[in-house]
Amino acid sequence: MNQEGLRDLREGESFEGVLWLVSGAVRKTKNGDPYWEGAFQDATGSMSGKLWDSAGGKSGRVAASEPALKPGGPVRLRARVDAFQGSTQLNLQAVWPVEPGSVDPSLFAPRSGRTTDEMVEEFEGLIRSMQDADYRALLERLLADGEVFPLLCAGPAAKAIHHPWIGGLLEHSLSLARGVRALAPNYPRLNVDLLLCGCFLHDIGKIYEISSDPGFEYTTDGKLLGHIYMGARLTERLCDGCPGFPEEKRRHLVHLVLSHQGDRNLGFGSAADPSTPEAIFFHHLDNLDAKLQHCLTALEGADGAGASGEFTSPWNGPIRKSYYRVRPGGGDGSERRNAEPEGPSQAEEVERGGDEEERTPQPRLW
Repeated sequence: MNQEGLRDLREGESFEGVLWLVSGAVRKTKNGDPYWEGAFQDATGSMSGKLWDSAGGKSGRVAASEPALKPGGPVRLRARVDAFQGSTQLNLQAVWPVEPGSVDPSLFAPRSGRTTDEMVEEFEGLIRSMQDADYRALLERLLADGEVFPLLCAGPAAKAIHHPWIGGLLEHSLSLARGVRALAPNYPRLNVDLLLCGCFLHDIGKIYEISSDPGFEYTTDGKLLGHIYMGARLTERLCDGCPGFPEEKRRHLVHLVLSHQGDRNLGFGSAADPSTPEAIFFHHLDNLDAKLQHCLTALEGADGAGASGEFTSPWNGPIRKSYYRVRPGGGDGSERRNAEPEGPSQAEEVERGGDEEERTPQPRLW
């Protein structure tokens, strides 16, 4: 009986233990017979599962098991690991309810390879390195916010596409900040401190858009309002918390938040087209970090699962895309995901849903 995490399970093995049920529903086969299908999560990853109504000549398994299969909570189960369309899935043999409150939900969510303390230390060093007093004061205000900053430290950067783990939002933000430090010197007219603020505020609305519970489901406000709108409002509120914060600096920063997902005609939710040098630069840097991390995570997942073949499976993620696994230096690409980054103190220095209507973004949304 394999007691390891979902990421380590192989076809033909058995599993018995407690997993977090992210979603699930009863469906019907072509013959009209019921079956249950859902998605499970633990700290190592996620896997789909099915429960067929008939086994060993007996029917009624789905109806009998439904009370235990309540999404948004833990479930104890016994299952066989099968292969389907290039991926593994759980063929459920038995399920049992778990007493509410008897397990810690955070144990079932993947986490950043970096500790919160080391990431906060890097963030604090970055703030100390900033030259612009207004933008530095704004990030100090963010750091001191007892509600917002802990949520930033704990939140995922996305439900599934990139940095989908606890601490992923801060990890993504710090990665962008290092990218700004590395690339902005090529364009001397860019305001580096404005860009650094954008690194930590462009996705700040995700702390209210995506739950940090296992599965990282969208909240009601996340579905109805979206992180760009909520992020712009929160950015306005943080600016209001800095007495005398200049209006033009506020305008540039809010524009960067509203436009960071690119031109509106791309359909990725921006409320405005990137229309300043910093907004254009930041959109492409953000897109680079997200897309590259998606690729690296897929490669790591394939290596960790012992997958065969030269390409990753397109069925193992929300973006139906295969990545080439053979590395040019002959390595297998299984390097540790989060190599120790160089922080600023050492350097010292897709959900669609945007509308197509022409409009001027309001300078204040709070």
